[in-house]
Amino acid sequence: MRTQNIFVGMFSLVLGIAIIFLSRNMPMFDENGILGERFWPYCLAWLFIGLGIIQCISTYFQGAGENNQKADLSSFPVRKAYGVTVLMVIYAIALCYAGFIASSLILIPAIMWVMGERRPLFIAVTTALIVLCIYVSFEIVFNSPLPESIFSE
Repeated sequence: MRTQNIFVGMFSLVLGIAIIFLSRNMPMFDENGILGERFWPYCLAWLFIGLGIIQCISTYFQGAGENNQKADLSSFPVRKAYGVTVLMVIYAIALCYAGFIASSLILIPAIMWVMGERRPLFIAVTTALIVLCIYVSFEIVFNSPLPESIFSE
């Protein structure tokens, strides 16, 4: 497990550096001082770098004999994570065609259902609030457009 943890930390570090490198020609802010195309990838890149460093350091200081367990990749919780991964891939594809709002209104309740939530009113209210908060944050506060449906263009 120690080798895998070091690999994940190094992969996160390399991914962060690659994002910074690949986004170097994008503007951080536009001519009006509004967040540009590079801002969010740049923030995520530093997050990847920081978490990768923390992963490597914590793995290094962890004793060699500690936590030497094998992960059970066929257990029920891991299978649920595989299901969520499939949902996220479908969501990423749906964003291109259905846009943020429609895709998110389907994804969020689906993930909540996979994770065991069964109260319909709670699922509906939570989904609406999450979509509304993200929409207001990006569209109004950050003035950063979210993906739109190809049918509404």
